[in-house]
Formats: sequence, structure tokens, C-alpha cells
Amino acid sequence: MAPSFGSYIGGCLAAIGIVAALGLGGYWLRRWIVPEFSGALARLADVTIAVALLILSLELLGTLSQLRLGWIIIVTIAIGLGAAALGRHRAPRDGQEVPAPMVGTIALLIAVGVASFTMAEWTFPSQLNLDLGMFGGDTTWYHMPFAATMAQEHSTVHLHFTDPLRLAAWFYPQSSELVHAAGIVLFKSDWLSPLINLFWLAIAVLAAWCVGRPYKVGPATLVAAAIVLDSGVMIETQPGEARNDIMGLAFLIAFAAFLINGHQRRAPKAGAVQDTPETNAPLLDRGPLLMAGIAAGLAASVKLTFLIPVAAIAIGVVLFSGKGRRLTTAWVMGLTMFVVGGYWYVRAAIKSGGNPIPQSGLGPLHLPTPDQMPLDPRPRFAVAHYLFNPTIYRRWFFPQLDNALGPIWPLILIVAVAAAVFIAVRSRNKILRVIAVAALLTALVYVFTPLTAAGQEGSPTGFFTNTRYLIPGLVLALALLPIARPLRAPDKRAWQTLLFVTAVYAITVLTTPRWYPGYVFGTFFIVLALVWIPAGLGLGRVRGRVTRPIAAAATIIVVLLAMVFGRAQQVQYADHHYTKTTLFLGEGGPQEAYAYTQKLHDQKIGIIGSSEIIFGQYGFYGNDASNHVDFIGVEGPHGTHRLPTTCRQFRHLINVGEYDYLVMSKYTQDLPTAEYFYPVYAWVKSDPALKLVVAEPTIVPQPDYVFKVEGTLDPTGCASLGK
Repeated sequence: MAPSFGSYIGGCLAAIGIVAALGLGGYWLRRWIVPEFSGALARLADVTIAVALLILSLELLGTLSQLRLGWIIIVTIAIGLGAAALGRHRAPRDGQEVPAPMVGTIALLIAVGVASFTMAEWTFPSQLNLDLGMFGGDTTWYHMPFAATMAQEHSTVHLHFTDPLRLAAWFYPQSSELVHAAGIVLFKSDWLSPLINLFWLAIAVLAAWCVGRPYKVGPATLVAAAIVLDSGVMIETQPGEARNDIMGLAFLIAFAAFLINGHQRRAPKAGAVQDTPETNAPLLDRGPLLMAGIAAGLAASVKLTFLIPVAAIAIGVVLFSGKGRRLTTAWVMGLTMFVVGGYWYVRAAIKSGGNPIPQSGLGPLHLPTPDQMPLDPRPRFAVAHYLFNPTIYRRWFFPQLDNALGPIWPLILIVAVAAAVFIAVRSRNKILRVIAVAALLTALVYVFTPLTAAGQEGSPTGFFTNTRYLIPGLVLALALLPIARPLRAPDKRAWQTLLFVTAVYAITVLTTPRWYPGYVFGTFFIVLALVWIPAGLGLGRVRGRVTRPIAAAATIIVVLLAMVFGRAQQVQYADHHYTKTTLFLGEGGPQEAYAYTQKLHDQKIGIIGSSEIIFGQYGFYGNDASNHVDFIGVEGPHGTHRLPTTCRQFRHLINVGEYDYLVMSKYTQDLPTAEYFYPVYAWVKSDPALKLVVAEPTIVPQPDYVFKVEGTLDPTGCASLGK
């Protein structure tokens, strides 16, 4: 059953209060930090600060193990209002906003049209998952298990072990999962999770506009970025899921936008217009540096793959900041980045014994790492492994690049690389050169990153989905394309560039998944709420045609409609999600086990087994995500989590875990020849403390079982098994 109507209204009011308070805090802090920002750039700064305040508030509560409804409401609202009071007190009374160059009406309409179409494309899979549930492999493997566990334990302190794999996913940055956890706490359900990535997409589109804003090519940079944001690999992996690439991309693009726009100077007198960016020295005032640090910290707090572009840009900005400015640039931007984005790395260092990125020993430092079993979702091949294998290009890389980026993917890649190389070599603006070099470096690192061509030797089945690791560099390069001087001056050439990227976008989006007629109304409302209303109100405010009361009234109407439609979606989600269990792993996997555990509530479930158990484990959390699910394993130093290797050890772990139910496959791996192939079902099936409630002996890839734990298992019973 869905949560009560009262709890839904309470969750909505709490969310409205939190958003309003944090939005107010973001607005006034921005007025203090960068009073010269105006229009779209100011709104981007407002929302970036507001998200940072939200993340910091939740991290504080998680550290204190107080991620509870009341405390989330009190602390986030208090921090938002406190930030607003501080910002209002410190904001300059005579602050002069620097206006952006005016953009032509047709160019503006093209940009809004592309933003609308991109958002619409994302809404269809998002609404589909509101009906069916989130079935993406990474979503059900660790993103949502992390979020649900934070919500259940009210804490971010403890590591949640999801598997015995080499990746040690529990050390990943988890700001995105923290937002999902807050949604679960507020609404007593994860129904909002399939929609959250739509908000990050809106921020990404806004940030892409701001990249070209000081050059009067905001529409073109938005469309160029949308080529990536609306590409096949993004549509297949992000909308309606808890995958976090889009959140990182949003704030990576914002990072670049704040640096590029940081060349604005506070207007010396009323009516003054900003300097042309190329003519400015590469010096940035502290305000833009602070904003850049906030955005960079948010990007780094989401996903490890964003560390490369963030670090490359930050180091480049420091190096080129000019004599006498490097130290100031380093500490202002660096300290802000650390405060906003360092939480998960500090947590990892504490839990691992000194390593902020425990998946790596960090080269010559030889820092401690978890002693994981050499198990991987797929064999760990990088694209570089196949650099000189034309057969792989023909059979795998080229077809999957077509799926990932569209039929003109060669043109997209060539243009992106050419733009980045040209700007890195020829641009007079060192900030642009730094961003271009970071984009190229990100692409280079992608080629040598393990898992980018994961799969059995000669069959890189993971190549398509892991083109996501290339996306940060690609979106930066394409967003810089319209800024290249030969493509934006004179105005006629800028117009031609806009038409070119729009044509590339149009061809690319024709290859993305089909639309669903039944979701057209929902799509219309979401696009209205996230694109048309913000764009219309923003433009109206800039041109003096929309007053604050009108803007407030429009916002209130949209919020009230969202509350009405949201309740219907929450009820429908509770009734229908995860009822079609075949979607977890195709026709395989523990289908009856999923159906059985979906009906359980507030139970502690121990799981163990091969990929069918690992990658679909969120299905065991139950309809309301209240079941606590642990992968049964042996914990070791530095955050190690390994498979039990004997019957006695396995039974002991079950007793220590005090589980209500066990879900397991027959063996821990699918192939009898595998090194870590253990018969976990045989180890416990005869113990009288277990009652078999579900058995799927014929399911593929291997049988699975659900036991109800009715007592303490007897480790001495393993003697008859020879273990």
C-alpha cells in the first residue's frame, strides 16, 4: 500500500519548505559572493549554492546518525535561512549586475526548443519507471541500496557492503545517493527517485547556456551540450534511474561556466558592459573562484570519473592565474572544493586507513586498499587493450558508438577533438585553454581506464554503457565548440554554427528510444515546470515584463499541480512497481524470490550468490524499501568484504547477522571452474533452523532459494558435509 495521504502532504510541505529555505539561502549568498552575476548565470549560481547547502546539511545529519524526518526538515531549513540572513547582511548595497549580451529571438527559440525536446526525451523513460520500477543494473546493484540503507540507518557513517567484487563500490562518492535517501525519508517511499535526474538535467542545460553566455553564443553552447545529454547512452542509462552521471555532468558544466563568466568585472559605473573575455587577464576575483569551487566540489562528490576533469581544470587555473595570484587562487578554490566535495573522500580515508580513493593504491604512495577477491562484473579490459585490433573496431566499437552517440558519431568525435585542440593551442583566453586541455585529458584517460571495454577477451560487452566515462570530456569539448573565435565572429558565422549544431542534434536524437503516447500529458507538465516556466519567467524578469508577484503566482500554481499529480503517481508507483520481476535480469534471475520479498516489510535479509543476486539486489528491499539487505561476507581491514569460504564460516555469519530471511543462488559463481565457486545452498539447506519458502530450481543462470530463518544455525552440522 502507498503511504497515507497525510504523510504525502507532510512530505510535500517539508520538501517545499526545504527548497524555499535553501533557495533563499542560495540567492542571498550569491548576492554576497558574486553580486555582478545576472540573469541565467545568477540563477545557476543560486541553485548551485542551494544544492551545496542541501548536501552539506545531509552530510552533517548523516555523520550524527540523524537522517530522520524531523531533523532533516529542521536542519536544512535552519541552514537555508541562516545562509540567507548572512548573505543579506553581507551583500553589497550598491552591487552592480553585469548584463549579458542580448541574444536574438530566433536563437533563443531554438535553444528553448532543444532544451524542451531533450527534457521530453528524458521524461518518457522516467515516467515508465514510475510505473514499472527502476531496473538499471547499477541502480539495483548499489545506487539505491546505498540510498535505502542511509534512510534506514539514518546515517552515512557505516559502509554498506553490496558484494565481494574487486570494485569495492561502498567507497564510491555518494552525494547522489544521499539525495535519494532524503527523498525516501521525506515520503516514506522511493517513488520520487525516478524523477530526480530530471532536475539535474535542467541544471545541466542551464549551465550549458551559461558557458557561451558572455560570448553571446549561449543558444549554441546549449545545443552543442544537448547533443551529448540527449545521446543514446545517456537516454539508456540516466532517465528514471538512480545512476549519477547526469548530476556530475550538471555541476562539471557549471564549474566551467563559472570560470568562463568569471572574466566579468564589476561594472565601474551604471550601464557599463562587461569586457570582451579574451582581453582580460586570466585573473579571477574571489567570488567567481568560490562559485567554481562549489560546483567542482559537487561534481567530485558524485562520481570518481569526474575527478580527472575537475582536477585538471583546477590545477590549470592555478598555474595560469598569474604571478602573485596562484596561492590565493589555490586556497580559495581548493578549500571550497574540499568543503563541498571532500566528505566521501575523508570518509573513505578513515574507513580504509588512510586512502581517499581505496580502489587504487595511488601509485608510488602505496596507500592501503581493500583486499578484495579478484572478482569483476566483467573482465577488466580497457579500450587501449584493443587499440590495434581492427576486428574489435568493426564488430564492437563502431556499432556501439553508433548506439551511444548516433549515426554521425564520427563527425561528433572529430568536431569535438578539433574544437578542443584548436582552443587549447590558439585561444587567447587561458581559462578556455585549460578547459579544452582538461577535455582532451579526460578522453585520453578514458582510453586507458579499466572496464571501458569490459567483457570476455574479444567480446567487450561493457563498451556501450561505459562510454559514459567519455561523456564528461565530450560535453566540455562540444560546449566549447561555438566559443572558438572562427565559429562565432562575425555574427553571421555564429548563426551558421548554431544551425550546424542544431542539425547535428536533430540527426542524433532521431536514434534515441521511441516516445510513449500514454505519457504525453506528463511530459507536457514536466517540460512546462522545468523548462518553459523557468525560461519564460527569467526572460520576462530580465526584460521587465514579469513582476515578482506574477512569478510567485506562476510558481505556486505549478507546485500545487505537481502535488496533485504527484499523489496519483505515488499511489500508482506503490501498486505497480517491481511487479514485473522479469525486468530485473531479463527472463533470468530469482523472479519468485523478488515477488516474495516485495511483500515483506521491515525484515532483515541476508543475500549471497553470483551476479543474479548481486546486480538485482534492490528488488529484495520490498515494495516500500523498508527491508534491510546485507550481502553476507567476511569483513576485513581497510574496508575489505570477501566471500565466506567454508560452511562453518558461512553459518556463523548468518547467526551473527541475525537475519529474518536468506536469499541465495546455488553457488557463488556460475561456472564450476571459477576460482571462487562455493556451494552455499548445500552448506545450509539441511539445517533445521531454516525453512525453505521459495525454490526456483530451473531458473537461469542458476537455481535460487529463499529461506526463513527460524533459529540459530548449527556450525557443527557442517561436519557431515566435510566443511
